Amino acid sequence: MRVIAIANQKGGCGKTTTALNLSACLSSKGQKVLLVDMDPQSHATLALNIQGPVLQKTLFDVLMNGGNPSPLVLDDVVIPCEGFDLAPANIHLSLFEQHLSMMPGRESKLKDALEKLQKIYDFILIDCPPSLGLLTFNALVASNEVFIPVEMGFFALHGTAKLLEIMGLIQQKTGHDLGMKAIAVMVDKRTRLSREILQNMRQNFRGSLFDTMIHFNVRLKEAVSYGKTILEYDSRSSGCRDYSLLADEILQERNRLIHIRPFLEPSLEDRSFQRESRFIFHAPEAKSVRIAGTFNNWAPTDDYLMNRQNDGVWVKIINLPPGEHQYKFFVDESKWVEDTDNPEICTSNPFGSKNSIRVVN
Repeated sequence: MRVIAIANQKGGCGKTTTALNLSACLSSKGQKVLLVDMDPQSHATLALNIQGPVLQKTLFDVLMNGGNPSPLVLDDVVIPCEGFDLAPANIHLSLFEQHLSMMPGRESKLKDALEKLQKIYDFILIDCPPSLGLLTFNALVASNEVFIPVEMGFFALHGTAKLLEIMGLIQQKTGHDLGMKAIAVMVDKRTRLSREILQNMRQNFRGSLFDTMIHFNVRLKEAVSYGKTILEYDSRSSGCRDYSLLADEILQERNRLIHIRPFLEPSLEDRSFQRESRFIFHAPEAKSVRIAGTFNNWAPTDDYLMNRQNDGVWVKIINLPPGEHQYKFFVDESKWVEDTDNPEICTSNPFGSKNSIRVVN
């Protein structure tokens, strides 16, 4: 059984659309699929036109009733729909973090619930909320894979950095090895922005990007408004074709999962070829400066916090392998700035600004 969290802290990036239509397409190819709606906004549940009296019991009741002498299990709340099953949600799920914030084992409630399932599934897809709180943490702990939809927007790639950091934290603290792949969604190759972001994704995700991309298709939005998956709404649309091809690729790559470990820390073998690189940035008014680039998947984490000197100069030494590395400084948790001492060797990025370049020989 493959348990896959579909996650990205950025809202409006196609998580629910992907979760719904991938569930339908995998089901149409003979797979038994359960879709778990882990979002308090319950978009996956509403998109299937499930509401009202049908929702007397939801995922919230399963996750919260551990002290009940006859506790509900997921099988009690699962609803069949369009060839796959749904574990529905409603607004009550927003109380989950409030009630369980201090309880032991709070991060594994969903994992425990999945382990008690009586029904057998080939795939369990978890539609995560657009945040990195306890609900998403539960989804990641319960999963063995994470699919990250990345839309062709201005902050698309930057939105994945914190998620990768959380995945790395889970791996470090629990030993839970998560696989990860990205999905390019809402792609319009007629636009320069889409083409440049796709190129940037191929660089940053280093082979962990699905070959299949989901092109922009208005029929996908229409399907949701009618409470249907794209397979039921318009099986001849390009949106249905794309998700069907993605389902095929997922089935074919069953044994070729890309693990997150290489994105977080280079192997010992790789370290032997690395060189010390000193980065210097003059910003006396700054309260904090981090550095991020292609060498850390553009994640300005605490590991890349620069050290302030008495004269207002910030310094960081990073071990980098030979080659060309793009980078920027992340100032005061809000502003990306190129290296002003390195202006002549900058390159344009998809966001209309510049990335600085450091070449390591």
